[in-house]
Amino acid sequence: MTIRDNYPLKNFTTMAIGGPARIFIDFESVAELKEILRFADEYRLPRAIVGEGSNLIPSDEGFSGVVIANRVRLFRRKGPIVSIGAGNNLLETIKKTNRLGLAGLERMAGIPGTVGGALYGCAGAYGQEIKDHLRKVRFFDGERVRVLSRAECRFGYRKSIFKTHKDWVILDADFRLDPNDPGVLDAISSDILRKRAIKYPPGLRCPGSFFKNIKLDDLKPKERTRLLRQIPQDQVTYGKVAAGVLLERVRAKGMREGSIAVAKHHANLIYNPGGGSASDVLLLAQRLKKLVKNKFGITIQEEVQYLEF
Repeated sequence: MTIRDNYPLKNFTTMAIGGPARIFIDFESVAELKEILRFADEYRLPRAIVGEGSNLIPSDEGFSGVVIANRVRLFRRKGPIVSIGAGNNLLETIKKTNRLGLAGLERMAGIPGTVGGALYGCAGAYGQEIKDHLRKVRFFDGERVRVLSRAECRFGYRKSIFKTHKDWVILDADFRLDPNDPGVLDAISSDILRKRAIKYPPGLRCPGSFFKNIKLDDLKPKERTRLLRQIPQDQVTYGKVAAGVLLERVRAKGMREGSIAVAKHHANLIYNPGGGSASDVLLLAQRLKKLVKNKFGITIQEEVQYLEF
């Protein structure tokens, strides 16, 4: 367990923005987590559970309480069942399961962050989601360790029960993966990583896709009809319309707010070229949402998580 006072969150987040956290602590076990939570409760400090900061936008003023980083790195295999700690980096986990010849995670290669973060937001890409091969999730509810089945996690598009119960802390999860050839799995992941490197060049200060894609089934009938009238049918994949498609049509590419910009090559990529602020991120996001709402009649939603705005 490492404790840092007044830790600059810009040194932690992928976008390199955010003011200081009053206290920043990481934990590797339930015992350490309980100790941290008791401390926060004793001093009545707000708390925030984080992974690697890849999807996090803290305010410029920072966080007045305790930022708690999950570093539970369990990795245990028993036949086709793999138990994975929430603090494991997702890409490194995928590389491990690929080498073991276990399929089910390989298409999510390149999604930033941890396994816990992926479960929290039901992450997915290229037709595969973190929930697909999940058996159960173990978590701490503030009083005791509990277990939820996949169905009990109430997964939906980029959502889960953990987004409703933000005080629940994911510890680890069991996945039942399918046997496959390690070379085949590595080739799939490597091809996806090459594609992602074009969209998200290494070192770019961005959280990945900033806005969620639009799931057509989640729209009201009139909203869906209006949207589909304005975009070609071939822009609908897996029942979704990419947010980037709509943002491109409102000419988002290259837009700026202060030092925060939309990439010129991808309309759903907001990045920090250097010196950017969280307030500029928020202003740019609000501006883009308004443009999309005015043209298409729907409100796009952020994938990123704001902290203490």
